[in-house]
Amino acid sequence: MSSCLRRFFILLLLLLLGFSAAVSAQAAEKPVFFGNSKDPVAITADKLDFDQKKQVAVFSGNVVARQAQTTLEADTLRVVFTSGAGQELKEIIATGKKVTVKLKDKKAVCRKMHYYAASRKIVLTGNPSLDDGKNVISGEEITFFLDDERSVVKSGRKQRVKTTIFPGRRGGLRLQ
Repeated sequence: MSSCLRRFFILLLLLLLGFSAAVSAQAAEKPVFFGNSKDPVAITADKLDFDQKKQVAVFSGNVVARQAQTTLEADTLRVVFTSGAGQELKEIIATGKKVTVKLKDKKAVCRKMHYYAASRKIVLTGNPSLDDGKNVISGEEITFFLDDERSVVKSGRKQRVKTTIFPGRRGGLRLQ
């Protein structure tokens, strides 16, 4: 994966972490590579349903979440917190006919994005694809292991892994 896509998903993580008022100490100690996790997060939706007992907030209907230069759009955004005094972020699930995360001219599209805070992992399913300029990667499932700076793209019965890279162009491989 190119460093531009890696930075894009680090920024995506920062957007996801912004949903929690109390991010775990472990996540807070992670270096900020791109953007600022303290930038405000603005979320608009047709409805918000917060269940204090279950520690779940569900934004639904034309959900748009913005932080700095990153925008997430989905039909539904579910934010789950741990129970107890800390109420730390546990997971975030964005679903819809088209879940989109944009940063300038970089874009991730899927039907479901699931962020697991404890393992700092993002899983994209439902025809996921990543576009960085003209460079594109797609598969049946795309998983980002944020602490390892590693990603895995899996194929399945419906779709094989596909990658298109334009060497020497913005976001592409640079031959030296």
